[in-house]
Amino acid sequence: MEKIPSYDELKNNCDDFQAQIIRFLKVEQDLVNARSKLDRDLSRFKAIQTYSQKVINALSLEEFASITVESVVETFEVECSAFFMYNKSGNALTVQSQFGFDNEIKNEWQLNGEWISLKGFQKNGKVSIDQVVPDSVPFGKAGLYKVIFSPYYDEDENLHGMLTGGVSNSKKAYYDEITEELIPSFMVFTQQMSSLLRNFEAKQFLDMKVQQRTAEVVNQKKEIENINEELKQQKEELQTTNEILENQKEELQKTLERLKFAQSQLVQSEKMASLGQLVAGIAHEINNPVTFISAGVESLNTNLEEVRQVLDIYHRITPRNVAEKIKEIEDLKGKIDYNEALREIGNLIDSIKHGTERTSEIVRGLRTFSRLDEDVLKVANIHEGLDSTLILLRNKYKQRIEIEKHYGNIPEIECYPGQLNQVFMNILSNAIDAIDDKGTITISTVKSNDKVQVSIKDTGRGIPENIRTRIFEPFFTTKEVGHGTGLGLSISHGIIEKHKGKIKVISEVEKGSEFVISLPVKQGKG
Repeated sequence: MEKIPSYDELKNNCDDFQAQIIRFLKVEQDLVNARSKLDRDLSRFKAIQTYSQKVINALSLEEFASITVESVVETFEVECSAFFMYNKSGNALTVQSQFGFDNEIKNEWQLNGEWISLKGFQKNGKVSIDQVVPDSVPFGKAGLYKVIFSPYYDEDENLHGMLTGGVSNSKKAYYDEITEELIPSFMVFTQQMSSLLRNFEAKQFLDMKVQQRTAEVVNQKKEIENINEELKQQKEELQTTNEILENQKEELQKTLERLKFAQSQLVQSEKMASLGQLVAGIAHEINNPVTFISAGVESLNTNLEEVRQVLDIYHRITPRNVAEKIKEIEDLKGKIDYNEALREIGNLIDSIKHGTERTSEIVRGLRTFSRLDEDVLKVANIHEGLDSTLILLRNKYKQRIEIEKHYGNIPEIECYPGQLNQVFMNILSNAIDAIDDKGTITISTVKSNDKVQVSIKDTGRGIPENIRTRIFEPFFTTKEVGHGTGLGLSISHGIIEKHKGKIKVISEVEKGSEFVISLPVKQGKG
């Protein structure tokens, strides 16, 4: 008869079998994890190949950086990415492009030399992962939770820039944890990007040199053609010079008479141009707050109507129907989102208040400025005139030009306020027009002895030296036809002389111009 295993033997056999099953399942899970990692690495490798094919067609550094950060987010399934480049002169990493940030990273955000040294990125730095300290600049301020940093270097192994990927505190639950496992593939991506960037920069440099050389050859050819044409014209001109001079003498006499008449008309035209500029600025500036107020009033009316419905039910409460009406009130509050309506009422009132304050500010500026034809000597505040002019010109410079004011402690002066405002309008308008893209206008005032000095400095194109002495001449202008009469600075010069003051210009091409006005505090002292 076959021996029946004891309970202990059966239990031991079961335990052994269970252990084998557990080991088998663990091995199977390890294989699944390994397969998953291989699939993920293969997917990232393919994504890097796709990125390389895409970025090689970039036409500018901005496009190159933009493609890179978008590819980082797509390849590594992180929330956001930033592309930094190293500024050797400033010893800082500055943002070239970013993608996926809730709070947009500004270009002025920088990682200084101290940060670079602490990370060990100056030479042969390694990829690292940091958990971000809240409110730290810039990553904490951007709301990030964890960031991977990957520096890249030029052919001389000097720091060239840095690539980052991150996940924010608010969305970390939706993304995989950034772990050490990510470092190898992120480093490969960065190395590939660095190589492509060096090739891109070399190609850009070569293209620039080719364009420069091509332009030089074309210019040389044009110069030779122009010289030949000039020689031909000079030969013809010499034959007719005597006849032309006689005709010019007669024409100049007639022209002088016409110019005197035209000058008086153009002076009036310049005043009308200032008036037109004033009206255009006011119309645009007032329209914004008025539209804001109008929209706010409509929304406020809607919210007040909802609150009124609740109050009407309160007024219908009697001792017999308290419970019924209270339930009706609570139901209505839930339906109309009563608390949100009350909050919106407060916000709308603040918005309408802001709009009325902005409108009042514009009207005050208009009252200060609107005395162009006033010819009565008065005591006036120079700062008020400058501020009112800036308010009326705001539509021309807002979101493009930064105004810096360095007002000194100066006294009120005897002047013709409206005429000085016209001077400020002309000089500030020219300063705004001289700045093609973004820039700064700095206005400074200071008292020197018995005079007040006003400086208006811009970062615009500047005035070439060969025409600097002519800018106060009547009818002289560098603007296109239809964009200026050439009388603005001439009239301004006359107004300053009428005030027994002086005006001078300091300018450097491509760096900007500065107009310095000196005015006596008392007209009797000259």
